[in-house]
Formats: sequence, structure tokens, C-alpha cells
Amino acid sequence: MSDIGENIDQRAASLEKTQWAADFTWKEMHTLAKYLSRMKVKSGTPVFEEGSKDAYMCIVVEGSVQALKHNVKNETKVLSVINAGKTFGEMALFDSEPRSARIVAAENTTMLVLTSENLQRMMTEAPGLAAKLLFKMGKLLSQKLRMTSGRLVDYME
Repeated sequence: MSDIGENIDQRAASLEKTQWAADFTWKEMHTLAKYLSRMKVKSGTPVFEEGSKDAYMCIVVEGSVQALKHNVKNETKVLSVINAGKTFGEMALFDSEPRSARIVAAENTTMLVLTSENLQRMMTEAPGLAAKLLFKMGKLLSQKLRMTSGRLVDYME
């Protein structure tokens, strides 16, 4: 991954094109953008590996990534495709556990990245915004869990 460093206004404008825009005002997105970095990843490049302990989440701005995992036969399976506007990696900010899947850029992809360190800094410097962000992340994780349990029931007897 390479940080393409841009100004806060550009990061906020990118954030405005995602699922986050509905829950945050422009001023809040502008403040949130201070804690984000912008990264570009070439197609086929891993964003992170299953089992890694990197604590950051990503918001896909352009392109898409695939969540991959090996099954019991050691075959690589695509768990999901995460398209522009969507997020991945939120769990690492909450539990600091190893990554549960491998994420690979399915095409040239640009992302906004929130590290654990920047989240901690936001909690000190902008606690109201951090609370709103954490609530949004909790909501997203809840929606993903509901979708996963909905799929899982199809495989139960």
C-alpha cells in the first residue's frame, strides 16, 4: 500500500461519496478526514493477510477488494466483494485480534484508512465525533453479522 497523501478537503470529499455521508454532516466529515489517510493498492495486492495483527479499517473510495479465506480443503474461497463506498477491517479496531480473512485488491483500489492510533487520538481530541463514529461502526458490524447468520442458516440441516 502506498499513502498518496492529499489534503483534508480531498479526503472529506472522498468520504462524502461513501455510506458514511448519510450519518455525518460536512463539518463532521471534514474533521473525521483529519484522522484518515488515503491509500492506493494495485490489483492483486494484499491489503492485509489473515492472521495479521494490523489494527486499521478501510473505506473503499474507488475500486473493490475481495475477502478471501481457505476452507478445510485448503481451497481459497471468496467470502465477499467490498465495493466503493463500503468498509472492511472494523473488527480489528474493536478487539485487536488477528485478522479473520485475507483482503486483496480485486482491481486498482483507493481507500481511506483509519488506524487504531488515530481512532484513539480522535477519542481524546473530538470525543463526540468518535462516539458517533463508533456507533456507526457498531451498526455496520451488526448488519454484517445479520447478513452472515442469514447465509449460515442455508447450510444448516
